[in-house]
Amino acid sequence: MLGKISKKKQVLLGVLVTAALVFVVDDLSSRLNVPSRDQFSTYMIRRYYYINENFGKYSVESAGQVPEKCVNSMFPHFGSRPCWYVRTHLRQVIHVN
Repeated sequence: MLGKISKKKQVLLGVLVTAALVFVVDDLSSRLNVPSRDQFSTYMIRRYYYINENFGKYSVESAGQVPEKCVNSMFPHFGSRPCWYVRTHLRQVIHVN
């Protein structure tokens, strides 16, 4: 069957199957706790309001800190972002016009 499919489609199919397999293994690892680790972590996210004012000026005001629960995996699972992503985005800017 694969003999009739062009080489580009075979490569694309291989990449898609590999990506799906990596996602499934990551999901099973998160659900089954393999390797043994905490399934979730929590980080404090600093929020800021970026307020546009007249004549191209702006002001920045702190909106405090909020906890964000993240999953210790490569991809998002259980409705949470992965911790490697949350750790690199500890500041959140909220644009207010």
